[in-house]
Amino acid sequence: MTELTPRNNFPYPSEREEPFYDSFKSGELAKDAAVYANSDNSNVQFVGGGIFSWDATSDFLFWTDTIQVNGWHSPFGGSIPSGSIFVQQDEVVFFTLPRLVQTADTTLQLYKSNQLFQEGVRLHDLKLFVVRKADTLYFYNGLSLKDGDTGVLFGQGLLPLQTVLPHTHELAYLYTAPSAGLFTITPLPSIVLPDLVRVDVFKNGVLLSEGGGADYTVDLGTGIITLSAATVVVPNPDRFVVWRETHDTTVTLTTHQHAGKLIISPAPATAVLSALVGTPYLLRVDVFRNGALQAEGGSEDYTVDLATGLITLSVPSVLNDKFEIAREIAV
Repeated sequence: MTELTPRNNFPYPSEREEPFYDSFKSGELAKDAAVYANSDNSNVQFVGGGIFSWDATSDFLFWTDTIQVNGWHSPFGGSIPSGSIFVQQDEVVFFTLPRLVQTADTTLQLYKSNQLFQEGVRLHDLKLFVVRKADTLYFYNGLSLKDGDTGVLFGQGLLPLQTVLPHTHELAYLYTAPSAGLFTITPLPSIVLPDLVRVDVFKNGVLLSEGGGADYTVDLGTGIITLSAATVVVPNPDRFVVWRETHDTTVTLTTHQHAGKLIISPAPATAVLSALVGTPYLLRVDVFRNGALQAEGGSEDYTVDLATGLITLSVPSVLNDKFEIAREIAV
């Protein structure tokens, strides 16, 4: 009967096993895969990720762009989408590296534990992303983030910084479906080419994808948005938020990124929210409360301190309030 090694479960022949060829071959193949993977692990590169921000008080790490993971022995790889994760004291964040995938398009899923371990996966097929010690995050390649750090971590590499042409973000258009079965939205006031250059659509607080086989298409010539799925009003009417970007030659050329949207459902009576980014990176904040765009100002719905990223609400939150925070970050 084939025996297994204690750590990696590599097979090898039992004493006096006959025939032993199959188990011997399996063991050699396992060792070959392990040596290959260990060599490959030392030559894996991370690029992209945009802006990283770490808040040790809330255990919250976020990054604004896709992180591309590339190896150099074979044309495999994967990507970690822009997003966020909570990292508690002494936690390890890691993923499984897809050795047999021959593209760089595989989405890598992050796992958390107090040790680098995943049931059914050998250790050399796991790759460390980050570990927390005290208030500092240490990444696989020695880079680190102290509490409150915000900035570019891995550089941009395959995902270069974007120089944004002069433009204006128009006031958001809020649309509540008046009836079921509607497929088009016509934002007002009407903006069309050559001024209209980009449209983003949120449905019930969720960002929709644009394209022929996606959630919606937009005709920049008419400004009309065509939905793939018809509107509903039961149990609640669909609510849409439309963001529009227009050319503006009066705006100075800038380099910036739009950070991933923050979705916050605070406890009742909460008066202060955090954008998790502060000076010198935070340039602008837009706040939606239950899908409705809030007005900024001393006598309005909220004020924001760009130096600290703290958002003070004029009316504290109530039960089931949901806030969406859009942030523009300098790079």
